[in-house]
Order: sequence, then C-alpha cells, then structure tokens
Amino acid sequence: MLSKKTNDADVIGYCCMRFPVTDLKKSVDFYCNVLGYELISADFQFGEAHVALKNGNGPGIFLMETTPEDVTQLKFAFPRSFFITSSTGHVTMVELLTNDLLALHERIKQAGTHIDKEPVFTNDFGYFTFYDPDGHYIRAVEERGVYFDLKQRMSSTLKRDLTEHENQLLWGLCEKASVEQQKFLHSIISEIRGS
Repeated sequence: MLSKKTNDADVIGYCCMRFPVTDLKKSVDFYCNVLGYELISADFQFGEAHVALKNGNGPGIFLMETTPEDVTQLKFAFPRSFFITSSTGHVTMVELLTNDLLALHERIKQAGTHIDKEPVFTNDFGYFTFYDPDGHYIRAVEERGVYFDLKQRMSSTLKRDLTEHENQLLWGLCEKASVEQQKFLHSIISEIRGS
C-alpha cells in the first residue's frame, strides 16, 4: 500500500546520468560524433566528460572512465525483451528520441556500432536498439516521423499511373535519401503497388 506524502518534496526532473566507460576519448567521440551530443566539458586526466543534447532537452550524461572489469555487460531477459539483466539483476535501458530513425541507424551502422535490433515500425513509432562502445544498451525511438505517414500519403498516388512530374519527384526523393531511407521507400512502393 502506498503511503501519503508527509511533505512537499517531489522529484522535479533529471539532473544527469552517469555511464561507466573504459575509453573516455572513444566514448566522447561516439556520443558527440555518432549520436550528435555536444561536449560540455572534459577532464581526460581525471577521467570524466560531460555531454548533453545540443537542444538542451533532457539530462546530460557524465562519462566516467573506469576499468573494463567494472563495466557490467547487459543481456536480454526472457520473456520481456525490454528488460535487460546484469549480474546484479534488472537494470534500466536508456531510450533516446530522434527526428530521423533511419538516418541515425545508418550513421550508427557506419560507425561499426553493435546494433542489436534493426529498425521496427509500428503505427505510432519506430525504434532500433544498439550498444555503445562499453555495452550500455540504448534504444533509439522516433515518434510518428515523416516516414510513418508516407505510406498513407503515397498510397492513392502509387495505385494509379504516375505523371512524368510525379515520377521525377518520387525518384528524386529516393536518390536524396540515405541507404536505409531508400530501402524503406522502396519497400513502401513495392508493398503499395503489389497490393
């Protein structure tokens, strides 16, 4: 049974998150150059760096350099894949919001990062999961981005013969998209035209 509050003290936000890392410079490079964080401060001799989102949203992350044996590797726990375990029991997965899931997936893949689950799309959101250089488990999420509504918007157009102008616009869009975006666009076109 929950007890009632006895005073007005509430948690009002997040200050920061702290991640143990084994190679501080490598982790700073990953969070800043691959995920797009901004480096706020770094003391490489002390073994700590502070990174934050460029738009100022959410808590910052302190990357704290430690020895490899002190970084716990995480695994999925059946039956719920959103729970992950360490030797100490259940731990929390970090979820990041992105404005372009497929482009971020492509950049993370090009960086050679271990991607655990390829992009999955539902009616409301898309996500994929990956590990940072030290095995921290991260899920990237896009909430109803541009590609979610694309199939619905394109459906009526693609079920008829395209005009020359529409055809040029469609293939121009595909040519300017990332590799992952091109795959997604081609799958939408194939699905609509095949139905």
